[in-house]
Amino acid sequence: MKYTKLFALLFSIAFATGISAQSKVENPLLIHSNSPISFDKVTAKTVRAAVSVSIKSADAALKKISVPTKLPRTYDNVIKPFDAVIYDLTDLSFKLGLISSTYTDDSTRNAANDENERLGLFMSNINLNEALYKTIKSFSLLPSTKGLSISQKKFIDETILSFEKNGMKLPAKERKTLENLNAQLINYSTQFDKNIAEYKDSAVFTLEELKGVDESKLKEWKKGEDRYVVNINGPNYTEIMTNASNPATRHTALLKYNDRAYPKNIKVLDSMLYYRSVLAKTLGFKSYAAFSVADKMSETPANVWNFINDLKAKLALNLQKELDELKALKVSMNPDLKDGFNLWDISYYQKKLLDKKYQLNTDEVKEYFEMNNTIAGMFEVYKQLFGIEIKETKGLPVWHENVRSFEIYKNNKKIGTFYFDLYPRANKYTHFACYPISQFSSLSGAEILPVSALICNFPEGTAEKPSLLNHTNVTTLFHEFGHLVHSMLGRSAIASQGPFNVKGDFVEAPSQFLENWCWEYESLKMFAKHYKTGETLPLELFKKMKATQLEGVAYQYSRQLYLGSIDFTFEDKYDSIKGRGINDVAQDLIGMLKIPTVEGYHAICSFGHLNGYAANYYGYLWSKVFAQDMFSVFQEKGVMNKDLGIKYRQEILERGSTLPEHKMLENFLGRPSNSKAFLKSLGVE
Repeated sequence: MKYTKLFALLFSIAFATGISAQSKVENPLLIHSNSPISFDKVTAKTVRAAVSVSIKSADAALKKISVPTKLPRTYDNVIKPFDAVIYDLTDLSFKLGLISSTYTDDSTRNAANDENERLGLFMSNINLNEALYKTIKSFSLLPSTKGLSISQKKFIDETILSFEKNGMKLPAKERKTLENLNAQLINYSTQFDKNIAEYKDSAVFTLEELKGVDESKLKEWKKGEDRYVVNINGPNYTEIMTNASNPATRHTALLKYNDRAYPKNIKVLDSMLYYRSVLAKTLGFKSYAAFSVADKMSETPANVWNFINDLKAKLALNLQKELDELKALKVSMNPDLKDGFNLWDISYYQKKLLDKKYQLNTDEVKEYFEMNNTIAGMFEVYKQLFGIEIKETKGLPVWHENVRSFEIYKNNKKIGTFYFDLYPRANKYTHFACYPISQFSSLSGAEILPVSALICNFPEGTAEKPSLLNHTNVTTLFHEFGHLVHSMLGRSAIASQGPFNVKGDFVEAPSQFLENWCWEYESLKMFAKHYKTGETLPLELFKKMKATQLEGVAYQYSRQLYLGSIDFTFEDKYDSIKGRGINDVAQDLIGMLKIPTVEGYHAICSFGHLNGYAANYYGYLWSKVFAQDMFSVFQEKGVMNKDLGIKYRQEILERGSTLPEHKMLENFLGRPSNSKAFLKSLGVE
């Protein structure tokens, strides 16, 4: 998923929903209601006005909470209005995040970037509001708080921790330093993402250089006699890396795709790492990683490193076996080649191995996963499992003509609205993410329903062939939609305890959990239909797919450990790498994969998670432990067991962040969580 970066970075509790007097404002970005959001009416002027109004309103409301009074401090005059203010700010930030990542109009998109910086700085400085902190802290010590609910106490405790973790224990002079550091970090954070999204590049090849590439892609790329121009984006990169038989072509694509935002983001990232380190030390932490994990499930950097190193050791033997097999295949297919085995060979020979070893033609598999049919089938799986129904809507205002809109229902009652923006285009966010747009709130007495969007970059169809997804694409779709359903179902009386407010190293678990249904015939046969004939995915073809489930898994997860190690080395060992080129540090770590480094490779420039998931990339694997543990219960009782699905919906999805994560897990599992199922899924029991 994608965090709302500015606030997740600097405001440890990523506060969510609420309601305020701003709901009466005509600006479409400030209206809190269940009417469709007028995305088509948003301009740069709208954006700037919305931020100005929000900051002014929030500042007045926070002063009102903090002002000395003879009236008794109560939950309703301290915590509830604080929750409502944070909702307004976060709600607007969500919308600005969407605009800055998707709008085609340069002025509107740039205004959203700029104004989100201004809003982010205002919100980060709430942590430095001494009067507000003292008011909430004093209230927390009153005898009357003993009667509060578990979730209310949790919220208050986490709010105070956020203040104290982010500088409230420092002298006033040092808190002023933090304001300047926050401003620097927000500025570089915005630049980093913007440089990736707005980067434009292409590569020119001949037909011979593109041998093996799908014919429909060749027609799309052809721009003259034996001249094929390939725009650098995710789907095109995947097509070349898995199908182009010419190693030089794959090498070029590897460098072009991974060097997006190079060289600009080298300097930006270097500055981000520096200011994060200064920020953490100013706050009394040894490293930014220590600051980041202090309120996560892992708690300490040592626990993260132990997790990374233990898993790396467990995967090492299988990783070597996988690479040896791929190397042998390359030699058998190309006995005259002398260039060894390289990073640009992985995807190509993994695909060839599936065909040779398992007689699995992955291009044949794609023909059973046409985009529209896969979406409809995915909705049916979620319906049968969780008791929810999804209906496509027409005529809602959208930010681009290709965007689709939907409503989600539970027990015949509408519970949210969401959008799909599925294909690449210029200046758009380049990866796959669920964007919350507005989270659930009942603070006004009426329910404000959640709104979210999937912003993705799947392969788009052509005149000759519709959008066909490979199995990895299908898994990605299920993953991101898992985030979206979580955002739709979560309910909490406290707006700031929404689904995306769970700890950063747990937030991926509910979406990773849903990936498993892409490997079960009972669910796949519901929607995997051949795009021409309508034939259901044959059981024999599925068995071949299933037989490959552990193929390449050691490399896949070692690569995740490699990326997590880059992130955590930057954030936990900054003092030891100061003075070195940060790209050199990342290049050194590639040795974990037992593959030679690649000269001219600057993947950290387009590694967006180094911004939004700073010191949290390990969380993908940490969360996977819980995801697989939860799925193991379905393996025992039936993968389409609706009673179990409803229990999962109630104990995990609908809880939001009202309970500690380990407690939600225990409530669902009936026991403490463990890593047995996770390790089994990696073939390293």
